[in-house]
Amino acid sequence: MHRRSILMGSAALAVPTIARAANVEVTVLYSQPGLYKEAHETIVREFAKREPSITVRLLAPTRAYEEAASAVLRGAVTNSIPDVVYNGTNLLHLFVDRRLAVPLDPYIAADEGFARDGYIPAMLSTGHLGGHQYAVPFALSTPITFYNEQLVRRAGLDPDAPPADWPGMLDWAQRITALGAPAKGIDIKWQTTGNYLFQALLFSHGGKLLSEDGKRVGFDSPEGLRSFQLLREMVTRGGMADATAEQAMQDFIAGNIGMHLTSSANLNTLMAQIGERYTLRTAPFPVPNPDARIVSGGAAATLFSRTEDKRQAAYKYIRFATGPIGQTIMVNHIGYLPCSRVAIETPELLGNYYARDRNTRTSLSQLPRATGWLGFPGPNSLKAIDAVYAAMEATVAGRSTPEQALARSVEQVNALLPR
Repeated sequence: MHRRSILMGSAALAVPTIARAANVEVTVLYSQPGLYKEAHETIVREFAKREPSITVRLLAPTRAYEEAASAVLRGAVTNSIPDVVYNGTNLLHLFVDRRLAVPLDPYIAADEGFARDGYIPAMLSTGHLGGHQYAVPFALSTPITFYNEQLVRRAGLDPDAPPADWPGMLDWAQRITALGAPAKGIDIKWQTTGNYLFQALLFSHGGKLLSEDGKRVGFDSPEGLRSFQLLREMVTRGGMADATAEQAMQDFIAGNIGMHLTSSANLNTLMAQIGERYTLRTAPFPVPNPDARIVSGGAAATLFSRTEDKRQAAYKYIRFATGPIGQTIMVNHIGYLPCSRVAIETPELLGNYYARDRNTRTSLSQLPRATGWLGFPGPNSLKAIDAVYAAMEATVAGRSTPEQALARSVEQVNALLPR
């Protein structure tokens, strides 16, 4: 069935039964246009067909979630916050602490279709804070391994048995690198917004981001050190280059890197750009043991409207974007995990999508072990993220040992946390 007819035929699934809003404009801010632009624009067009009295205006997107968060905080001063912002789930506390985010509980309670659309509780919990639902997940992901089947075979390795742990992963990386330039064994997209891949390494080894009281870091630990050590070992043993995230991705697309560890959100982009160059395969993120936690995070729609008519209209838009049809559009364009069980299980929505390609099922397989993508508390949250980012950068570039990077990031982040 053609996508257009799917969307038109399933319209009843996503429209909440709340009061109609007339002639209202809703402004929406999102990040990472390279990933999200087409999906958001398609969702807005489809929503307009169902709600012609609500105009959704997409604002100029920001580069990363942290920039969107900064825009919200600036808007609080100038009374210019967008009605809806797609924030990183790790940054929700910034807006709840300042009483900027609007609780969605009363709108959900009045929405007869909310339960019917099958929101997955574990994913919905990423927008829950302080006893209230402040955001609805739009696009969540887990980190996975993408690998080049042909390069793996050239190194004498079995692409049907990818390594599940780090010793095996680094052994594969060494053997691929040994093929000689331009081949490189491995790359991890450590630059990802919000220290996402650092948390992936840390949590899978059993580490913590914060102490129980949130007043000190929790990664001043063997698990935190191991996270920095793995970054360095990917360089010294696995051939990882000191390159920008974009340079590394293009090198992987060109067929020069054996394994690329990044968010599952990149699946559709990589599949499209690799095309027929080689066979792209995916595998779960490497972990020390089968029960290890896997970080899950991404974008969640948060409501900031100041008037009730805008809140009603904005909630309708949020529900459409995060409901079965909006999630089907998002997944087809991007590849993040949908938050609607109805979308996943309905063949003409996403059921056939997951059935026809095993690569699409890798991230879903990790959901039972998923844990939240976290942020640092207090007004210096964004600065703390930058401190960890700088420590990772120094480790990859060889300017700091893992021990030095850990010590520096612990000292800097502790100084930024609220006491």
